[in-house]
Amino acid sequence: MLTYKPATPEQYDQFLQMMWDDGQQYGYLENTMRLMNMTWEEYAQLFRTRGEVWSIYQNDELAGFYWIEERDDTLHLHGLLLKYNFQGQGIGTAILTKLADRYTGNLDKIELGVYQANAGAIRLYEKMGFTITRSLDELRFYIMHKSLNPQIVTP
Repeated sequence: MLTYKPATPEQYDQFLQMMWDDGQQYGYLENTMRLMNMTWEEYAQLFRTRGEVWSIYQNDELAGFYWIEERDDTLHLHGLLLKYNFQGQGIGTAILTKLADRYTGNLDKIELGVYQANAGAIRLYEKMGFTITRSLDELRFYIMHKSLNPQIVTP
């Protein structure tokens, strides 16, 4: 059974490490910080203070986390990271469904970024109704959107 809890201050460092490790695999995080003119410490502070960070548990075992922020009419999904042994079990699908259900009627769309090399995540997002709306080639990153309002088509 999946449950979600606000991340505790003690968990933030663990989540940042997961984000760093994931960023190293795809080579994106350092470029992002360079383009944002941020140090790792400044990025970590942004993570701790902007939006909401949620812990994901499966059967009371920590599976990963997601980081979201409301921006005007958009829910921005900064990150969705699962520990390796929890991947491929439908947890990502469940979280995206939960977020869409929670914000439909309140916001117009969900926005996220994904590494261009992360084919599995791109397939998941496309299956969940996201479309690529921009390519940030200097980061090797796509921006994807999903409409939460059937009357509004995301660009």
